[in-house]
Amino acid sequence: MRSLVVVAVCCLFFYSFGAGASAWIGTQDKQLHYDLQTLAEWGYLDASVTTFPIPWKGVSEQIESLDAQAMTFMPAQALARLQHYLAAEKRGISRQFVTLQAASDDVRFRSLDDGVEETGELSITKTFFEGRWSGQVTANYASGGRRNLDNSFIAYQFGDWNLRLGSLDQFWGPAQSSSLILSNNTRPIKSLAFSRSVNTQSESPWLSWLGPWYITGQFGQLDSDRVVPDTKLILGRFTSRPFKGFEWGVSWVAMWGGEGENEDIGSFIDLITFKAVCRLENGCTEEQVTKEGNHLAGFDFSYTFNVLERPVSLYAQRIGEDAVDGYRITDNANLFGLSTYIYNAKIFVETSNTIVNCTGLDNNASDCYYENGTYQTGYRTYGRTLGSTFDSDAKQLTLGANLRFEGGGVAEIYLRSAQLNEDGRRPSPVLTEAASEDVIELSGFYQRPYGNWLLKAGGSIANRQFETQSDQTDALIYLKAQYAF
Repeated sequence: MRSLVVVAVCCLFFYSFGAGASAWIGTQDKQLHYDLQTLAEWGYLDASVTTFPIPWKGVSEQIESLDAQAMTFMPAQALARLQHYLAAEKRGISRQFVTLQAASDDVRFRSLDDGVEETGELSITKTFFEGRWSGQVTANYASGGRRNLDNSFIAYQFGDWNLRLGSLDQFWGPAQSSSLILSNNTRPIKSLAFSRSVNTQSESPWLSWLGPWYITGQFGQLDSDRVVPDTKLILGRFTSRPFKGFEWGVSWVAMWGGEGENEDIGSFIDLITFKAVCRLENGCTEEQVTKEGNHLAGFDFSYTFNVLERPVSLYAQRIGEDAVDGYRITDNANLFGLSTYIYNAKIFVETSNTIVNCTGLDNNASDCYYENGTYQTGYRTYGRTLGSTFDSDAKQLTLGANLRFEGGGVAEIYLRSAQLNEDGRRPSPVLTEAASEDVIELSGFYQRPYGNWLLKAGGSIANRQFETQSDQTDALIYLKAQYAF
């Protein structure tokens, strides 16, 4: 009840503001993020586009200056959608959204814009903008009586920087179906974030050599229903596009503190300086010395070039969870992908592997990725990992297509093949029936705007094979409708 009162008070307060706009692109329609990537890959947009969400500032001027007449179908459609949403933002009118969604079952494998978050949910959203302030209040009423303020925030912008408090869906990396370090596979993290408010080239002669660049640093907190309740999360990401077609990024996340754990300033300094510490009362051997907190870090890149006048993109992500010998990162998981455009579709093939050998040893000891001896709930919140949608000890191959149609219609199709927890020793939460599983899933959706409505329908069918029980076939359908006032 308290959360509902807070929402009501906030909405009444924000209603007094005279203008409305969103600071970021895609908070109401994540397909706009794919539109930005399309323009960047075709060479029409010079901006860093591998971190979601992307701020409007900087790219809006480029979008307004582009002419769709000289473009082929895919970038022309992407530009039309972005210009339509940008025009709505620049009108300076406060906007409200009501979203209804329903599903026959929980969506198991969730990409950036694939599926719904709950089997039943009503969301009421109001955006506002006044001077340097912007924000969004979203009240979510989910099936089972659950209520939350996910995807609500308030932000203050000064120059090319902003300070944001709240929770927003995020996706770090160039991949199309998942991210090894931060995705919207689970509910968004409540955090305080300090970020660059543009993702284009800096005018400073000291920084212009970076090309378009973006940086964010965040301090958040995970849920309380875990072995170490209220674990803190430190996050950072930097991306740069130093020359045309090439973008690289580095990411770092650390779990720290929480109920029963040390949260003083000395412990925090040990965390950010990666100091080796002993957590045993009677002292440690050299093998027992560890780092403060639980760290994940790594890099990603994408490179786009033309073949037969079509963009072809190669991308990869490598994220490690532990380190030995100082800063040498071990326990590395990898993701690789390739994408291109055919007619009115962007197609991609992507694979990832989170089966790693613990501490980099040449043995069969696994079951350690996204896991930690202190934070035994792992790198997860609300029962789902913050990284890969397939969780730990998983190999997967995904073939996907994003199709665009006249009038703003969008369709996505995914064919996934995954081996989950092949050794069967420590099941991850993504498993629901047995200790290991092979699954082939076909999923997809179609969405289209109709006046002030954005309607979306999708579903999936999966063949699941087990070693200790009979195979089974699962299917689900979901519907989502959003009305913009």
